[in-house]
Amino acid sequence: MRSARPYPGIVPLLEAASVQPRLRRLYPFTSHFALLFSSSTGYPWTVQAGSIEPLHNGRFRVLRRSPFAVIGEVDTAEEAVALVLELLPTDPEPVITASPIDSGARW
Repeated sequence: MRSARPYPGIVPLLEAASVQPRLRRLYPFTSHFALLFSSSTGYPWTVQAGSIEPLHNGRFRVLRRSPFAVIGEVDTAEEAVALVLELLPTDPEPVITASPIDSGARW
């Protein structure tokens, strides 16, 4: 029997990410059933590192955004967060509380 929960595994991911100081500096959000981290708190997101997809089989898939690649599939939320931390830039952009459009940023 499949779980009826729309985001299987999202709560363990949020819990595992919340204990990581480098990820706590970023804004977590979900999109297309994946957890991502942004250095802006509004759309359009400034995504840092990669994303984590909770899978229906209880595992987690970690993806790099640019260039796009599957980094790995792991058994626990903690392992998935560790992989995302490896993708996080050494000196991530500072978090801003407005979207790049609202703040007048140019692309």
